[in-house]
This record gives sequence, structure tokens and C-alpha cells, in this order.
Amino acid sequence: MSEILELKNISKSYGETKVLDNISFKINNNEFFTILGSSGSGKSTIIRMIGGFVKPTSGQIFYENNIINEQPIFKRPFNTVFQDYALFPNMNVSNNVGFGLKIKNVNILKIKEKVQEVLQIVGLENFSDRMPQELSGGQQQRVALARAIICEPKVILLDEPLGALDAELRKQMQLFLKEIQKKIKISFIFITHDQEEAIFLSDRIAVLNNHKFEQIGSPKDLYYSPKTTYMAKFFGECNLIACKVVDKKMDSIVVESEFGQLLINHSIDKSIGDSLTFGIRPEEIKILDQSSSNSIEVIIKDVEFRGSTSNLNVKSQHSEKYLKIQNISSNISQPFQQGDVINVELNTGVGTIFKDETIS
Repeated sequence: MSEILELKNISKSYGETKVLDNISFKINNNEFFTILGSSGSGKSTIIRMIGGFVKPTSGQIFYENNIINEQPIFKRPFNTVFQDYALFPNMNVSNNVGFGLKIKNVNILKIKEKVQEVLQIVGLENFSDRMPQELSGGQQQRVALARAIICEPKVILLDEPLGALDAELRKQMQLFLKEIQKKIKISFIFITHDQEEAIFLSDRIAVLNNHKFEQIGSPKDLYYSPKTTYMAKFFGECNLIACKVVDKKMDSIVVESEFGQLLINHSIDKSIGDSLTFGIRPEEIKILDQSSSNSIEVIIKDVEFRGSTSNLNVKSQHSEKYLKIQNISSNISQPFQQGDVINVELNTGVGTIFKDETIS
């Protein structure tokens, strides 16, 4: 994939308040790229800088290898879709969608033709005469997207566009966005605080934390190979276990933890007596009928019934630390009660060792 956009060493401050600290990333052509972070992490600031609404304090923004820091909004080949849609309440759907072409003095017949074409893409070809207040939230969002598409931008910036929708409509719009992006083959830069949404939609994800990017990669890279304990906890759920190395073998180590002794199938440059943190996803813990050589005994703290599946929260017999076991069959969980003692086995071959991070 060819690169279309780059942010290089970008920082942004408002007075003494630091918002972004020396961030860099590149966007590929036709890519769905998501910036993921908690509220106040600086996600919207990145979108606004790319769109030209604010300037970086330092650093450069490149579009097709040209610096565009000083380029005005109307000259940038990007369009933005906001969370509040920003539709003109006194214009019908057709006029809202065609507004961008109108201010460019495009021929009125050409505008009409393009409007119908774009409304077909977003599935609103029969709503051209409706006013915004006559549309549902999802329909208004489609109008906002159609208005962004019609001028054929190179990049569409989506500033938490699904945040105002209810859960079911949000899922429908996620499907719609994914389909539209593949159909029109335009780079999307999408921001959200919702991890599941980011995983479903994105080709790549950049996770913002403490004014910087914690990690950038595909959803699978971030989920299965988190580089920090923050990433492991923020991007999906992860059990983090404090351990001390008590023995080393050729391709594994034996550690002592608050849950007992574990054999971890990893070879690392740690010595006996060193501390580390071992991370394992809840779905990689298996309930056993009886103890085994690498099982641990735990007490059920509570059972979270989810219908077809259930989650178990279990705690160590040696401390109050607990593990989450996720997505087990509800049939398997049915006989379990709070206080039951069970044996579980951790799939330590797929867990992650955080060598230079320990948890209290």
C-alpha cells in the first residue's frame, strides 16, 4: 500500500496544558485507520489538525510528501464527519449533500447527478426531499457521510461519528461504514473510545495514552502481542499476574505467583529470582475436571451469566487477587456456585511476558 498522509513529530499544547507529545504515524491509501483512546486523550485534536481546524505546536503534517501545516481547510483534500452530523436544518437531504459542490460552482445538472449517485451509495436515494428533522439518527449520519463523499476527498475524517447512536443502530452503522469504505476506496481516519468498535472496523489501530501512542498495529497484533501492560488491559481484557522466576529450562521458565507455581512456555533473559508480569487473556484459561501437572486450584468469586456463555471470576487461595475466565459455555457454568473450589489450566504458550514491568 502506498502512503498518502503522514504526521511527523507532532506536539500540541494549549498554554501549559500538553495534549499531544511528539506523535508520528503514516496512513496508507484506502486504509481504515482508527485512533483509539479514552476521553480527553487527544483523539479529536489529531483529527482537527489533519483537517486544518487547528495547527500543531510543533511537527509536520505531510500529504503526498508535501507539508500542509499552513494549508487552509478548503484547500485540503479531506472531509470531516462530526458526531453531531452538522447538517443544515433549513435544507433537504439533496441540498445538504450537494452543498460542497455548489460552493465550488459545479454545474447544477452535474450536482443533481452526483447527489443521486452518492445517495444510492449510502442507501438514501428515496429520501432526497426529506428535511434533517424528518430522519432518524442513523439516516442523518448517512447524509453527513454522503456530503463528505460527494467531493471525492482523498481522506475522510470521522470524529466519533457513532457516539450519539443507540447500541443497535451503532452496530448497524459499523457494518455500513465498513462496507462503504471498501466500496468507495477512500482512506478513513476514525476516532473512538470503544475497543470492540475499533477491532471490528479497522485495518490498523493507534492507541493513545498519556499524550503519546502506546502502540500501532493491526487489531490482531495489538490483541495478541501487546507491548505494555497498559495495552494488555486497555485493548481487550487481560489477566496480569505478578511472578518471580524460580527455575529455568531450555524453552520455558517456572515462576511462583499469587496463584501458585506456573510453567510458562517462553524462553527469556531473566535469572532465577527476577520478577516479571505474565499476561493471559480470559479465554485462554480452561476449567479442568481434575488437577493436572500445570493446573492451579482457585475459588469461584462470582459467575457472570451472559446467556449462551458465562464468565467466571476466580480468586487465589493465597491472596485476594482474581482471574477472569471468559466465554465458557453456560452449560459448563451452570453447576458452579460462589465459593466452589475448581482446577484451571492457563494456556501459558500464548500468554505475554512483560519483562520490564511489574505490578503491585
